[in-house]
Amino acid sequence: MSILDLFNANTPLININEIAAALEISTASAYRYASELTDAGMLSRSSGCYRLGPKIIELEYLIHTNDPVLNASRDLMYGLAEMTHCNALLCNLYDESAVNIFHVPGRDPAKITYTKGLKMPTFRGAQAHIVLAHMNRRKLRRVYDRALQDPCVAPDARAIGEDWTSFTKNLKRIREAGYYISRGQLDPGVVGIAAPVFGENLEIVGALVLAWDDVRPSKLNEETLIGLVVQSANEISIRLKNESSSQPSAEDACSP
Repeated sequence: MSILDLFNANTPLININEIAAALEISTASAYRYASELTDAGMLSRSSGCYRLGPKIIELEYLIHTNDPVLNASRDLMYGLAEMTHCNALLCNLYDESAVNIFHVPGRDPAKITYTKGLKMPTFRGAQAHIVLAHMNRRKLRRVYDRALQDPCVAPDARAIGEDWTSFTKNLKRIREAGYYISRGQLDPGVVGIAAPVFGENLEIVGALVLAWDDVRPSKLNEETLIGLVVQSANEISIRLKNESSSQPSAEDACSP
């Protein structure tokens, strides 16, 4: 699975030697792993290189049609974009990362770099601050300490807090506020408001965001926009809770 992490917007193709070097394995092992992924449809071979395979498109379709977070959010996001003329975005979490899984452009859409499918920066942007503010403390400490060792990421982490105490104190303020506003952190001139979306057991599963270009502000004032984002995120969380409680248990599902 680490092979799939080698692909990004700047690396659409990889070869066996690159796989072997990145994973620090022999070329024979790299070829065997790549062949297994190709057989599973996760990779396709093309002119001696490998690209992402058709199985991923199939999985994306299943997410688009069946993901419970997306299904609970879609109509609210269309309504927000129509009402505010802003971009409405929904991000989901996996491990320590966040990625936007749905994007509804407003009537006056801002130019946003991190649209659907692009992995978000860990310490910049409204989504990142909301996710960090609700992250498990042990995981949060691990993420912060690792970031300080990376010269490319450390400045972003220190912008939230120069040390662990100030870092967690500032995130606590965000958590208590229930939302976060970023200004130009991801794209120049773009403002974003994010609020958390919770799943079962009040565990954060993502964030709902409104984003707009500050040279073309929304027809609604900022306080109203904050209220709309928070209210909509709360409604999504309620829908997810109700959906979870209505699902049969594993024992019931398997009963004759």
